[in-house]
Amino acid sequence: MEGKKVEIKCRNCQEQMTIDFSSDRFSSQIQIFNGKKQQKRTYIKECPHCHTINSVTSDKKEEWGNRKGPNFKLFMFSGVFGCLGFIIIGLLFLYFAFKGFGFVVDWLFN
Repeated sequence: MEGKKVEIKCRNCQEQMTIDFSSDRFSSQIQIFNGKKQQKRTYIKECPHCHTINSVTSDKKEEWGNRKGPNFKLFMFSGVFGCLGFIIIGLLFLYFAFKGFGFVVDWLFN
């Protein structure tokens, strides 16, 4: 499926330009309200005449074409496991630090 093409005027020089949802750069915004996921994409393109960055926002998935965006579940799990891994490594560090401290104290007083 082909993505939508939008004709806009550059906000700086007012020249006509085309933003192609199939090939131009985009950023994704994901919001969750009451368990419902809403996703928007902002397509970004530089004006060929004055090099100003212009953008168009779309929240209709049928306009986006076949391009895949970032995987929300991947970000969610990487964040959870990243934090969990940090906590586990911190606990292991503290455990071995106190074991070493106990060994030094036993060696000094025996």
